[in-house]
Amino acid sequence: MKNNKPSIKETLSKSLKLISGYKKEYLLIILFCLLAALFSVLSPYFLGFATDSLYNSVKNNIDINYIYLVKILTIVLFCYIFDALCTYFKSYMSSKLGQKIGYNLRTELISKINKIKLRKLDTMKKGDIISKITNDVERLTDNLTQVIPELIFNFTLLLGVIIMMFVIDIYLALFTIIVIPITFFLLSFIVKRTQKYFELNQKSIGNINAFIEESVTNNDIIKSFNKEKYFNNKFDKESKELANYGFKSSFYSSLAVPFNKAIGNINYIIIVCVGAVSVVNGRLRLGAIQSFLQYMRDFNRPMNVISQVVANLQMAVASIDRINEILALEEEENGNITKFTFNDKIEFKNINFSYVEGKQVLKDFNLVINKGEKIAIVGKTGAGKTTIVNLLMNFYNNYEGEILIDGINIKDIDLNSYRDKISMVLQDTWLFEGTIKENIIFDHKISKKELEYILKKSKILHMIEGLPKGLDFEINEETNNMSAGERQLLTIARALVDNPDILILDEATSNVDTRIEYLINQSMAVLMKNRTSLVIAHRLSTIVESDKIIVIKGGKILEVGSHNELLKNKGYYYELYSSQFDLNE
Repeated sequence: MKNNKPSIKETLSKSLKLISGYKKEYLLIILFCLLAALFSVLSPYFLGFATDSLYNSVKNNIDINYIYLVKILTIVLFCYIFDALCTYFKSYMSSKLGQKIGYNLRTELISKINKIKLRKLDTMKKGDIISKITNDVERLTDNLTQVIPELIFNFTLLLGVIIMMFVIDIYLALFTIIVIPITFFLLSFIVKRTQKYFELNQKSIGNINAFIEESVTNNDIIKSFNKEKYFNNKFDKESKELANYGFKSSFYSSLAVPFNKAIGNINYIIIVCVGAVSVVNGRLRLGAIQSFLQYMRDFNRPMNVISQVVANLQMAVASIDRINEILALEEEENGNITKFTFNDKIEFKNINFSYVEGKQVLKDFNLVINKGEKIAIVGKTGAGKTTIVNLLMNFYNNYEGEILIDGINIKDIDLNSYRDKISMVLQDTWLFEGTIKENIIFDHKISKKELEYILKKSKILHMIEGLPKGLDFEINEETNNMSAGERQLLTIARALVDNPDILILDEATSNVDTRIEYLINQSMAVLMKNRTSLVIAHRLSTIVESDKIIVIKGGKILEVGSHNELLKNKGYYYELYSSQFDLNE
């Protein structure tokens, strides 16, 4: 089976494209990395001359040259200070750039998700999406702005140290750098064997997040079926898998550091012995060997850091791939018509549609809805009622046939312009954490007087006035501090603020008690006037006043007519209505 996963080279190429918009900031960070490495390399070299000056003075019993020492130590101090300053500015700019990239990347991902085709989004786990936007973005930005600059600094430091070693003594330098190919061979070996575990670890984190999100959301169902033990065992399995991949990825990637330390320490001991003999024999100055030994430490440190950085980059590679999975998803097609008005009718022409291949939901579906009509769609669960709404909203466009508004194919209309004409009230109410006012008006500019008028018409003004803080009452999704009926009324008010041409009510009264249902029906009778309304309901008592009732079965229209006409026909609608009401009473 062919492996379609991108290579590390391809992934790093994508990461470079990701930071291409921050060239100036990155160049400054790289400049500070280079300068910090330069000053760090120079200080041991000059310090060696200070040691030689003191050693020669003591050895030859002559006065210490304090002026020379002060000059040398001033240069060393200058190097230390500027090394610290460059490191500070590098860290400051890296942290600032990291937050900037993270912010922009999260914004881009959320914007992308809002544009992704719904049929693609349906196949993705919510928890995994959350993990990609939070964990993977954070890990990637840390690597782009902290780890990569650290890698550049340490490579530069390593190069500088090697150069200075050759300046001091070519033979000791050659012996020292023998460990470099050994180290990189070890790194290459470890990278090849641990990359898959980093990818599996990130994927496992996404699965855990998805499981937690589902368990918290459906906690009442889990308890009602007494399945706590089952879900605890399932979570335990997922958690063990995460622990296993986490252990393997972190353990194997960390093996390079102790190996490098061991090799470096052995090398250091050998250089100390050889260097001491060289000083005794007069081949090397004492200050030179002191500087060389300091460079040995500076040589081992970047080698160890580079080993650790490579492990972190493996995590970044896995995160880049996961983020690119979202960025590469196909977006909704957008039409070019930005200005249009709904004046005449909506037409469904010869529609055939399937959510999954081989299971057709709508079959040769044809329907005409005239402007201003109140249309009801009824049928048993799975008949295709909600699918009609999904297609009308242009959530899915992979269907055969055409959906036209005033003769214009909805695929040719700009999505924002098109959906501005439509409002939906769903049976699963969605409210976000915030005030009642924020949940109703969103970004609409509406006066206090206009809002009060809408609240009166939607029969919730009295309810809101009875709440602490009124319109500023905070809705809390976690504590669920509003009833289902109250939430339903708020979503209806939200739709009315939109003032749409087309109103869609998908099971709008199915989750409310009789009193609230009465209030909804009373307000909707006024508010659906002069609007094209599409109502989907199981409670057939709510649609008896509809201008036209469309009866669906198996994705096809069986009957069309008014409530009374359909009852007289004694067909499928008559059976559905009879199952809810005793027509003989």
